[in-house]
Amino acid sequence: MIHILVDPTDKTAWYPNYLSGLRKGLQEAKIDFRFSPDLPENPDDVVLITRYTLFDLIRQAKPTPKHLIIMEHDVWNPFTNVVDPETLWIFQHPSCKAILYTNPSMLEWGERSTGPNSSVKVIAAGFPYDHEKINAIIDETKPTKDREKLVVFPGRLNEFYQPYLSVRMAMELKDKGYRTVITSPVEPQIHYPVSLWRDMGIEVGKLPQQEYYRLLSKAKAAISVTIGGSLTLALYEAYLLGAKPIIPMDVNGRPPFTEIYEPRYDILNPREALRMIDDDTEIHIDKKWFDYRRYVEILLDTIDSYCK
Repeated sequence: MIHILVDPTDKTAWYPNYLSGLRKGLQEAKIDFRFSPDLPENPDDVVLITRYTLFDLIRQAKPTPKHLIIMEHDVWNPFTNVVDPETLWIFQHPSCKAILYTNPSMLEWGERSTGPNSSVKVIAAGFPYDHEKINAIIDETKPTKDREKLVVFPGRLNEFYQPYLSVRMAMELKDKGYRTVITSPVEPQIHYPVSLWRDMGIEVGKLPQQEYYRLLSKAKAAISVTIGGSLTLALYEAYLLGAKPIIPMDVNGRPPFTEIYEPRYDILNPREALRMIDDDTEIHIDKKWFDYRRYVEILLDTIDSYCK
């Protein structure tokens, strides 16, 4: 029995898709599993923790589960919002057997989280993307090949998503005749001069998910200016809806962890992103990292190998 520990209160945009793809993969593999916001009564059950918001349940557990696997769509690194070593306790817990990250380039940084001489396995598993949900949106929005001169910048309007850089790029795109939209699933933080940005002709603010998808179905491109794992997924959805996904890269194993997209622009030279739009650069995606069957296969192999 695999116990999937879930947070029903989590409002993160990608989370329902993760759970849906995971469920579908486990059902197709004919595996016994349960989804629950509570820990299992049997401490021998393998527990897959699907959100960081659930970590404190392990602190409080009596008895403590013996086999923990943690799903992480992002990785602790110098560019995350809060770099607090105390938050790494879960990765060094004696019951932690493995951490499943979305991208191979996250592994080196993931290993830093586990502590010296750790037996925890750090594994690239991808993301179990459920394409049925986006296919329904595609059927509804009917994306066309003739794209508008529209560029979307997805991401929450906080420091991690670098909205000032988005604004600077949006200004240059406006000069080239593009409509530019900086979207957020939440309200912008109050210290940003949103009204001034709007006066400059840049559309900024919170958008309902369906309206955001409709924008992507018309946009020529979507640009990420940061490293968030959730943005790696958001740009994949942009691609599925017909917008060109334009994503930053770095060198020498440093974030961002975006190698499933090629080519990418230099994170220290953002104007390359604008040239990729001008040149209509073709973007290739290694789609196996969004395959829910492959994700579940890696999960089951991990359980067989490390949860005895």
